[in-house]
Amino acid sequence: MKSDLFKPIFDYFGFRYPGAYMTILFFSFFMTLPIMVFSSKRFDLSFRKMVGMPLVIVPCALVFSKIFHVFFDGMITTYINGLEENGISYLFKVMLNPFKPGHVFYGGLFGGFLAGALFTLAAYPHDEKSFLKTADAASICVANGLWLTRIGCFLEGCCFGIPSRIFGISFPRGSKTMFMLYTLDPEHTSLVSDTQPIIPTQLIHSFSNFVIFVVLLKLALSKKPKNPGYISAVFLISYSVTRFLIEFLRFDSRGSFLMFSTSQWISVFLFIGGWKLFQKTEPEK
Repeated sequence: MKSDLFKPIFDYFGFRYPGAYMTILFFSFFMTLPIMVFSSKRFDLSFRKMVGMPLVIVPCALVFSKIFHVFFDGMITTYINGLEENGISYLFKVMLNPFKPGHVFYGGLFGGFLAGALFTLAAYPHDEKSFLKTADAASICVANGLWLTRIGCFLEGCCFGIPSRIFGISFPRGSKTMFMLYTLDPEHTSLVSDTQPIIPTQLIHSFSNFVIFVVLLKLALSKKPKNPGYISAVFLISYSVTRFLIEFLRFDSRGSFLMFSTSQWISVFLFIGGWKLFQKTEPEK
């Protein structure tokens, strides 16, 4: 909607502006520090080890989110053409550059989980309870980052929803949304006026993620003891369900297989894993 919202701040300090999405994304990474401080105390984990974890998780999450974008967002042909036209340098300057637009959450989740799991196994060898406690802390961080970064999506104009005159809003002429909509639906998209009303799925997703974040935080603050891994299970189940449903409202170009989008298929497997973990960690009544 307004991708240059934070540009004056970067101009003031003489920094190159990375865009609204990347600005909020990196802000969410900085927000992991206070959450990690809180989590280390709440879950009885080593503060030193918890603080060091984001230094490992963040780079891996960024790289894998780009890899998933390249292969599973329906962009592979575009990137292959760009690689052929610009040479091998295009691979690192654009395709896998974590500071360029184009990220997939599930890729970041996979990369972050892989890095976090290896880090935790090294920090707490043969300690399943600490592993699950760390996963609980990480779930709160991820949920916080998700509701923030979806606001970045809205400002950039990506991840938009289907046309709707009742629940939709129009994006301004010249916006990224206008050009993406024109590619998808040129018959109903004008290049000389605001876009047709489309559902702001970015804000819907941001709100649902904020609710999940509040629920996880409430569970962590509750005096009633929770089994290690329970908060992680709640996060996996709630996020996979909301993401699966919101995908039906999405209209932007994404990868798909059969009747569902790539993200919906991943949501199914994520739900199954979360449900199994929930059954294992559900508090006794």
